Amino acid sequence: METVSRGEIKRNGYPIPTPLSKELMDSLSWQQGQVLTYLADLAEEEQKLISEINSLAPTPSGILHMGIGITVCEDEDDWRVITMGQREKLRKVRDKLKMVLGKALDEGMGCLGLIQRQCSNYNVVP
Repeated sequence: METVSRGEIKRNGYPIPTPLSKELMDSLSWQQGQVLTYLADLAEEEQKLISEINSLAPTPSGILHMGIGITVCEDEDDWRVITMGQREKLRKVRDKLKMVLGKALDEGMGCLGLIQRQCSNYNVVP
């Protein structure tokens, strides 16, 4: 895999995005492979938390069934309070994602389209 430094990205912008392929995956260093694995794990955790938060959205009846109990959830304010714990976990996961994307850039992975898109999505600048 052709690597690109953060300094090069700062000077010239991102290069043309390289798609992930079997050959490219096989050419990654151990550290680069670990970065991609950690990104995948964090993305899965992020999606799980988003699903949990969305499943607790207010209902027309204003009653939310949570496990064996019920909770009143009539509006957005109730929903925000009920999901406060999950939202904090989600914020921490997104902070970790930003950190790992920075590590990907440090490892020279800025040529990968996946990394470029996610850096854009999470406002990670080279």
